[in-house]
Amino acid sequence: MSASRHRITTGFLVALMIGAGSHAIVPALASKPVPRTIVGCVFNGTFISSDGYDIHPRNADGKDVDLRPFEGHTVTISGDLLPGDAFVVGKPPQDSGPCTMMRPAGK
Repeated sequence: MSASRHRITTGFLVALMIGAGSHAIVPALASKPVPRTIVGCVFNGTFISSDGYDIHPRNADGKDVDLRPFEGHTVTISGDLLPGDAFVVGKPPQDSGPCTMMRPAGK
């Protein structure tokens, strides 16, 4: 490799490393809360959404919502879905009567 080509290659690599390094220190942007209303049933104290996901609703203080009074009932919960599948309740759960969906296996 000629001396001039070596300088160009070295200069390019240095510029590339500086660019990559400065990009790494830019803070990652977090997702914003997404308002959601989820309908599901409570089985053994766990809220199972109508599409089969275990949802663990929490109050704004981070404590779990006590779902024991809704055992075996269909419940509608409104709140904000956060990164990491955290669900923060915005208003009290609404009871819609006995569950009509099947209890998932093992629940």
